[in-house]
Amino acid sequence: MGCCYYAFMTWIPGLLVARGLTLTKSFGFTIAIYGAQVPGYFSAAWTNDRIGRRNVIALYLALGAAGALFLSQVQTPTGLLWASVMLSFALNGVYSGLYSYTPELFPTAVRATAQGIATATSRVGAMVSPILVGALYPALGFGGVFAATMVLLATGGATVLLVGPRTNGITLS
Repeated sequence: MGCCYYAFMTWIPGLLVARGLTLTKSFGFTIAIYGAQVPGYFSAAWTNDRIGRRNVIALYLALGAAGALFLSQVQTPTGLLWASVMLSFALNGVYSGLYSYTPELFPTAVRATAQGIATATSRVGAMVSPILVGALYPALGFGGVFAATMVLLATGGATVLLVGPRTNGITLS
């Protein structure tokens, strides 16, 4: 998930310019895109205790996949803005679930270490993913980059939902 987040947030201003927006308009859109993260995070945080962290993660990954799919297909500046806002909203919402879900997967004795390892591993993806976008963009184009993002987010959501254990309502050791 972090790989999609960091790749998107790193490249979106340049990708919008490559899609035909002026640099000024691209950065204006980027402000709105970053602004969408706040309600994304808060809405997911509010939902965490109501439907469970695992379900929040899967739901927001699905919303992100829908945003990435929309972004891969859209042609108009307004469509680019709304699809990007949707993707940003969803990607930050996933973090609300992850920050509470991941530690719950581990016994108390190793929880901090396990969370640290999980976070460190995600940072490797965060470092590599912008480089991959730079390498894939010439071959796949704008639509292809976001189609690949959609596949990654949808796969992550399905995996969490199908394989991830439920942790809501369970007493932790």
